[in-house]
Amino acid sequence: MFVGVFYGLAAVCGLLYFYTRSATESNDDPQFKSFQRTYLVVYMMAVAGDWLQGPHVYALYESYGMSKHQIEILFIAGFGSSLLFGTFIGSIADKFGRRNNCLMYAILYGGACVTKHFGNMPVLMIGRFLGGIATSILYSAFESWLIFEHNTVEN
Repeated sequence: MFVGVFYGLAAVCGLLYFYTRSATESNDDPQFKSFQRTYLVVYMMAVAGDWLQGPHVYALYESYGMSKHQIEILFIAGFGSSLLFGTFIGSIADKFGRRNNCLMYAILYGGACVTKHFGNMPVLMIGRFLGGIATSILYSAFESWLIFEHNTVEN
């Protein structure tokens, strides 16, 4: 059932794409196309880094001998820090620059990944906080950097 619905929705999305493609403006500028490809590669790598570890984190914590309650606390800390820092992470990008904010994502997310090598609750908690902040940046700063750079190039 799920697979059938998925294929049906994918077909609808494909039809809508081809139907509306000619109605939108086309930008054949090679510099813009190169800029667009560069952005997509960088953004897809950042998102893949976030998504690829997702299904394995619970099993990793469980392999460290943590109880279900401890794992719940770690997940709540990660989502809670994303909630908390997501409210003002955009203003940090405005103050220090969108590019620097995206670089901060890489540093914070790298730190979060390093902490996963330790089976120590306080170290893992720090990693979850770092990962939550990085996730807030991932889903806000990259698009604003793209738009800012695009508008700067056009003007």
